[in-house]
Amino acid sequence: MNDVASSDAHIRLGMFEAACDILAAAVIVYDKDDRLVFASRQVPRYFPLAPEMLQPGTRLRDVLGAIFDSGVRYGITPEQRGKAANREEWISTRISAHWRELHDAVERLGRDRWVHFRKRRLPNGYNITTLVDVSEQKKQEEQWRSDLERIALTEEILETLPSPMVIKDRNLTYIAVNKAFCAIYDAAADGILGRSVWALADAESAGRIEASDRRVLETGEPFTLAEHIVRADGSDLYVVTRKYRIGAPGHHAVVTIMEDMTAFAAGEQAMADAGDALLRVPGGFVPAQNCFDPVRDAERHLLLDQIPPEELRAAQGRRVLVVSPNPRIADILVSEFKVRGADCCAARDMPEHDAFLTLAQARGLAVDLVVIDDNLPGHGGAGENRFGITTCLIAPDGIGPDFMRALEEEHELLSDDESPLGGILTSTTLSDDWYIATDITSMPPTALGDVEVLVAEDNQINQFVFSQILEGMGISHRIAENGEEAVTLWRKHQPRLVLMDISMPVMNGIDATLEIRAAEKLTGTHTPIVAVTAQALNADMQNCLDAGMDDYITKPVSPDMIEVIYRRYAGARLEKIVA
Repeated sequence: MNDVASSDAHIRLGMFEAACDILAAAVIVYDKDDRLVFASRQVPRYFPLAPEMLQPGTRLRDVLGAIFDSGVRYGITPEQRGKAANREEWISTRISAHWRELHDAVERLGRDRWVHFRKRRLPNGYNITTLVDVSEQKKQEEQWRSDLERIALTEEILETLPSPMVIKDRNLTYIAVNKAFCAIYDAAADGILGRSVWALADAESAGRIEASDRRVLETGEPFTLAEHIVRADGSDLYVVTRKYRIGAPGHHAVVTIMEDMTAFAAGEQAMADAGDALLRVPGGFVPAQNCFDPVRDAERHLLLDQIPPEELRAAQGRRVLVVSPNPRIADILVSEFKVRGADCCAARDMPEHDAFLTLAQARGLAVDLVVIDDNLPGHGGAGENRFGITTCLIAPDGIGPDFMRALEEEHELLSDDESPLGGILTSTTLSDDWYIATDITSMPPTALGDVEVLVAEDNQINQFVFSQILEGMGISHRIAENGEEAVTLWRKHQPRLVLMDISMPVMNGIDATLEIRAAEKLTGTHTPIVAVTAQALNADMQNCLDAGMDDYITKPVSPDMIEVIYRRYAGARLEKIVA
């Protein structure tokens, strides 16, 4: 019986030792009299003790004394490390820790050695102590902490740099921007991060910026360009833009640094060194309209709408000549064709048109399309030119200083009759028939205007985002820059849906909604109004609903979000009208 018991005990002890090896842990067991019962063979890896000190029956006090004499000092606070430790005091402190019901601590055993102590006093008085080496984990934690501190310091430095700086990942998505870069677009960092340049810049600039980014990303060669940028607030910014590739293969990023040279370009500061390569800009600064310009975007749409869609879709790789005496028209069209992959240039008059096509024919260069301004003197008959080239005639009346006035005169008709809704502005063309209506509620849906969505938004970047989303959905819309303009456009167009920003100058979204609802009480009509706000607080949402709004969404907006709101409100109304 004793032999069997002894054999079974040896088996269990071997299994326990194997488990300790697998767990990479040392185990020490003391009985209720603080005498050693068991010490696994991993214990000497932690404490340089003689084998006799780890034999069953050894007193805890003697083991701790041997540990102290070996030079190991664990459980000492950082404030006590510079002082001489008292042997008896240290042993007494360790014994008191052993008698706690539960003790868990990470202690330093050496300069780069950390051990996790777990001690448990069982109800029968036995104490079980486990020791696990966590040196690598502590090193990683310290490295992470150091990295985080370094990152925070780097971000603080970059944030305070006076020159704009931005970082894009390998998908050319913004992953870091500083305050100076956000100021260019008058936008918060959250409104830029995670997006691409196509959401911030006009088509021409976005295509040019992305092309240089991709070249740097693919080749690793730095890129430098002197640019003239128009900020969102209309002010000029002259910069020397430098782009670099950073990171390991497969994880490359593009860093763009824009050195502000505005003071030098404006002559407000003298150049310290006329031979400085940084300040020497051959050919001057390149115009770069990086910020969204609503007027230019409207002009662009007016021009492109007159060019056959099939010609625009087939522009890739073709040669196009634009002929216009208006430099702005030529600039817009040339830019749009280049963005679509065409080789495009401009001529100012018909003699240049004839000379260009004659030279191209002599050199064997085929011109695929000619776009001619209808205001060009002497262009009669150019549609059937002797060169046999497809020619498109456009009528860009009013583009330039009088653009907004001409646009209103051509596309809108303001009624002089007053009604509870104010002046009703009906969408019309020069060929539309006149009609008379005395009751707004009796007008057919088409008489109420063909504007489906009215967007009230003062931020130009957000205006651009809304326009892109709604255009992509094929929804007609108008943009109001403040609450007062929103009320005016609502009176004129009677849209099917209003997307109302809350914080706007002149009149905020709450007041604009109250004014619209007051006018609707006189007619019995109801236009769905959805609040668009950066706030997600319950109080703010309740204020919107109390003002008469039907729903609310939070920024940043997405196509899916707009589509859901449109189908919920405008879509249902449209189906009802059709039915």
